[in-house]
Amino acid sequence: MNGRSSAGSREAGGCHHQWISGSNIHTMNGRGEEKSVSLTQARSFSVHERTEIEVASGDKLLMMGNRKESGFRATNGELTTVRSVERGIINLEDGRSVPANYREFTHGYAVTAHRSQGKTVDHVIVSADVMKQELFYVAASRGREGISIVTSDVGRLGESLGVSMARPSAIELANDIAQQKVSRDQDIAQGLKQEIKLPIKTPEIGFEMGLGL
Repeated sequence: MNGRSSAGSREAGGCHHQWISGSNIHTMNGRGEEKSVSLTQARSFSVHERTEIEVASGDKLLMMGNRKESGFRATNGELTTVRSVERGIINLEDGRSVPANYREFTHGYAVTAHRSQGKTVDHVIVSADVMKQELFYVAASRGREGISIVTSDVGRLGESLGVSMARPSAIELANDIAQQKVSRDQDIAQGLKQEIKLPIKTPEIGFEMGLGL
């Protein structure tokens, strides 16, 4: 759990979840101090799963939390490169040093299509079995020189690329409804035109002949 500077949380830093009682979350910071956070402060913190990763010079990191404070600023979704790691301090190639209380990052070698918007690389690799056409365009257009597509189901991916995420306009919806109504009317009219054939029974005609004397 990482706190953000706000009226309800003045100190930006990391805490570990301990237990929950009622509507309060009890945490402990790096100094061993217990703190209680209520649901009314939900906008003052973010929750992450704690995992250990190895970081070395040249690694790509994906920042996953916003931070604006003296000496360090980070934007959720930005990609950075590690210049060096010295005594637990991560120094980035752009001159920033990641403070010990900012741990909202992961390796940045793979990102979602949404996070890739605005970024450009020499070669992009798209890995997906299902993807809407707009997201595929965003991912594929990130590469300057080339693109590789990795999928376990070519047919399924091809079908999903034919589906658009775009919302139809009011005029398009009105036209679709009108077209559906015309089609139903045409079907009804066609059904009325069909000939109804019933079996016709030919009447039997009998003749009686007699002689009167």
